[in-house]
Amino acid sequence: MHAYPDDIKPLTGLRFVAAFWLLLFFFGERFAKWGVAPLPVIHCGNYGVDLFFILSGFVLAHVYGPQVTAGRFHYGSFLWARIARIYPTHLVTLLMMVALWAVASAMGVQMPEAAFDPSQIPAHLLLIHAWGLVGSDGWNFPSWSISAEWFAYLAFPVMFGCVAFLMRAGRGVGGPICALVASVALFYVLYLGMAARGVELTDMTSSGGALRIIPSFLAGVALWQLGNVMSVRRETAIVGLIVSAMLVVASCSLDLAGAGIWPALLAIVFFTAETAKSGRSNSADEGILSSPRWVWLGEISFAVYMIHLPLDIALYQIVERVLGKPEGVMALGIGGLAIVATIVAAAIAHAIIEKPARDWMRAHPPKPFTRPPAAAAATSG
Repeated sequence: MHAYPDDIKPLTGLRFVAAFWLLLFFFGERFAKWGVAPLPVIHCGNYGVDLFFILSGFVLAHVYGPQVTAGRFHYGSFLWARIARIYPTHLVTLLMMVALWAVASAMGVQMPEAAFDPSQIPAHLLLIHAWGLVGSDGWNFPSWSISAEWFAYLAFPVMFGCVAFLMRAGRGVGGPICALVASVALFYVLYLGMAARGVELTDMTSSGGALRIIPSFLAGVALWQLGNVMSVRRETAIVGLIVSAMLVVASCSLDLAGAGIWPALLAIVFFTAETAKSGRSNSADEGILSSPRWVWLGEISFAVYMIHLPLDIALYQIVERVLGKPEGVMALGIGGLAIVATIVAAAIAHAIIEKPARDWMRAHPPKPFTRPPAAAAATSG
């Protein structure tokens, strides 16, 4: 059995896969309005959010789990690191949407009132707009998932503790499997319970994104625990990845997305992480998702996800005013251009906003979020 490296590079690369899948989904909706039907796997790209949620649980357990287990976890510094990670880009993209709304209103463009409701802005600023407290998906719509993430961050010690408690039901591999089975059971209980009310759990955004993230985040923590007590061969992990990806495509094609995709996403995260373990016959840095280019794309994936909507609105307002409603090849060409423009804009935003702001905030935490000197010294080695 081999341990995970400190930096699980393939998971960083996988983040871009999730972001790109979502990007195709969002622009695929635009294609549909223009009469171009997206492929089924693109049509169900909204599940990229659930992939992000699972990744979040896994990565945070990997980074902070040993601190929790050793009694060295500091909740305040953890929360400040999370705020520094998500809030600067969230704030800038929210301001971009407010600016677009103001300019459009000044030009006489009618914007959807539900999507641009000023009374929702305080909830967005507090990152609570996916907790069922607002009536619609407003302003920078993708940020609902960041609100759900914030809920999971606040509850991280409880969620990690729940997985640790469930692990006591078994020894060795049995413990993490018990926790994983419980997380999967919770997902399907919530899924069926919401379906009985006419709502699909994996479609919930502002109405209940905080509920949607819980089983995925817990499952991510359980997968990390599972990887700590067992390993699979690299070749097996690669085959597992291929089979899991095929299950995702098949579920989309057969319209079994909600019930079929989520377990496959768990497998994708686990097998991707397993390819990074040391002690293999091949270098731990081999593989597409571990390459410098993919790792860099993974690093800008958050900006890709957050910045695409203001860019989408601005670009397509211009296109439809200048060229009219594009169709066929032109629609696909403009869509491809929009995707490239989003990635370029995200790279710029990451370089001049996200990373500098994150680094500065982490270097200057307010006193309530500062780790005590003794604790900081204990975790610096």
